[in-house]
Amino acid sequence: MSGRTGSVIGKSMYTNIFLLVEHGRDQGEVSVLGWFDDERAAQDTAEAMEWKAYRDEAKRHHQWSSEPPLPPDQTAHRRFWVKGISKFSHTPAPRSWAVH
Repeated sequence: MSGRTGSVIGKSMYTNIFLLVEHGRDQGEVSVLGWFDDERAAQDTAEAMEWKAYRDEAKRHHQWSSEPPLPPDQTAHRRFWVKGISKFSHTPAPRSWAVH
């Protein structure tokens, strides 16, 4: 799932990466599933995962609910979403030759 690409010389030190995040079902936990350099690819993956989760849920029979789940295009709620964050290039730390 990660979409890491090599760095380009002359590119800005600060760019964005886009985290693919899942909002858990049990206790509301949030998990980062992967990251992308391209926001469109991250959004497309989140949308595909949303539809797959919907199809899997629609196949299950729940005794406690007589209503089928709503398809992703009929609700604003998202289980999978994208969060953009800034990244920065690696800055080397001075090496210490001291032995501790």
